Amino acid sequence: MNCKIGRSGRRRPAKAWAATAALGATLLSVPLGTGVAQAASVYPSNAPIVGIAATPDGNGYWQVASDGGVFNFGDAPFYGSMGGQHLNAGVVGLAATPDGKGYWEVASDGGIFSFGDARFYGSMGGQHLNAGVVGMAATPDGNGYWLAAADGGVFAFGDAQFHGSMGGQSLNDPVTGIAAASAGGYWLTAADGGVFSFGSARFMGSMSGKTLAAAVNSIAAMPGGTGYRLTAVDGGVFAFGTATYGGRASYTPPRPTASSLGQKAANLASGWGGLDYHGINLDYWRAPSHPQYWCSDFATYVWHNAGVSVPTYPGVSLFVAWTQRNGKFSTDTSSLQVGDVVFYAQHVGVVIQVQPNGTVVTADGDFGGTKGSEATFASTSRVRIDSFNPRYGQGAAGPITGIGLIG
Repeated sequence: MNCKIGRSGRRRPAKAWAATAALGATLLSVPLGTGVAQAASVYPSNAPIVGIAATPDGNGYWQVASDGGVFNFGDAPFYGSMGGQHLNAGVVGLAATPDGKGYWEVASDGGIFSFGDARFYGSMGGQHLNAGVVGMAATPDGNGYWLAAADGGVFAFGDAQFHGSMGGQSLNDPVTGIAAASAGGYWLTAADGGVFSFGSARFMGSMSGKTLAAAVNSIAAMPGGTGYRLTAVDGGVFAFGTATYGGRASYTPPRPTASSLGQKAANLASGWGGLDYHGINLDYWRAPSHPQYWCSDFATYVWHNAGVSVPTYPGVSLFVAWTQRNGKFSTDTSSLQVGDVVFYAQHVGVVIQVQPNGTVVTADGDFGGTKGSEATFASTSRVRIDSFNPRYGQGAAGPITGIGLIG
């Protein structure tokens, strides 16, 4: 199954993209309390916001979007971003240095991008990951950081010490965030509100076992490590220890829609569920050794027959390159629609359903075969139907590296 796309673990240059100057601010009056208001800058973002970090004095903060764009507010200076740059995988988090003079961005493939006085101590970019990275936390002195993956794995760099992880453990839901304790150690949180503490981080409670309206997607520690807050996709906030509840935002995900082109592709892909290629249009498959067929064979076959003028590509890298040349490639998994495709390092699947809570269902060709030679794998593979939430950077075949847009 020779389906690969290129990945690089090298640090990319920290080229500045002036978010504040280029985008143009809109001023709003934001109520803070009875008779109190504050002028707030609101900047348009080309991709969903996936992380936030506060300045040391608490009078400002940065937000980061999945395309790497950074937006600064209050006394938070802009030091640069990956906005407008090519990314192998979408950005999933942001962490600030203790003095507030720099920050790091982290992508779901483990790539790290440093700006200002934030130093690069290493990354998981280009390394094999069992699950996509979902967030990062800096050590108290800023001379290191931890990365957390959706399977609970933790990776330590610089002076960050490894205190344990949930990697290899059975989880009810994927890990979605990490926060550092001031005396060393860290907390992980999962989509179901579960909290796992390591090192000096104390367990002070969780939402595990409780009914949630939306998945928890981040954790933030109180100064001194005396408490923490969990936040959910719908804006819900849950406070533990000395952390207090002061209100929440409200967000209702839009109901997904499908274009006629996308629905046609989804219908065709769905009809192949559980089937293999035997006896069906063998002349179409372009794998080097016939009568094999590969995942990209299947995905381009689906798109072509739905009405997209895409050539037959047996290799994923060729399909990825075609989507990039034709303006159909993205790293924003939150924009997935029916008929789109999900790219991995060595695989591609077709989206056949998108649910309101963000879960997607894909039809994956040349998948689940018996390990051995490529002929053995191909002869035992089927089109498998898989379900996952791409918010955590992880899909049916591992870390997601991008998506192909059918529309």
